[in-house]
Amino acid sequence: MMNIGYIRVSSKEQNIERQEHALSMCERLYIDKVSGKNTERPQLQMMIRSLRNGDILTVKSVDRLARNTRDLLTILDDLLALGITVRFLDNNMEFSDNPTSRFMITMLGAVGELERSFIRQRQQEGIAIAKEKGSYNGRPKDEELRHKVIGYLDRGIKPDEIAKLCGCGRATVFRIKKEITMKG
Repeated sequence: MMNIGYIRVSSKEQNIERQEHALSMCERLYIDKVSGKNTERPQLQMMIRSLRNGDILTVKSVDRLARNTRDLLTILDDLLALGITVRFLDNNMEFSDNPTSRFMITMLGAVGELERSFIRQRQQEGIAIAKEKGSYNGRPKDEELRHKVIGYLDRGIKPDEIAKLCGCGRATVFRIKKEITMKG
């Protein structure tokens, strides 16, 4: 039996120390620095494959494991089928397959999903106001990054490697690649 920890932040720039400190009792940590919008996260998938019957998965909070209730329940169902116990530290909750914990986790997942919806709504309202004022230009363009990516592409370096070298996401590399392909 091992105590495994899972940490997730939404971007490479975000700090994992708060979660790492909370999970210091874990024997092994899996850390994703990607959005939790779906379950296609490399470390999450690797962790699930490595878990064994009797292991304990510890996560700081429900929203670190999943950002929507459907994904949360699917992940938990898969883990329970493997005989894994799941603990959420912020809620002082241990998930098992009984009606009360299923109700509680569904409520916590729904609250997290609602919170994320409010954040997106406020963001869209702010963008709309900025557009009305004429002060919204979208995401800032980084010409230096663009030139670096193009240079690496010209040298035949693969997009995954370019993303690492430039400190950007793969999507950025593919977007730039698509832009230059369409112009060229």
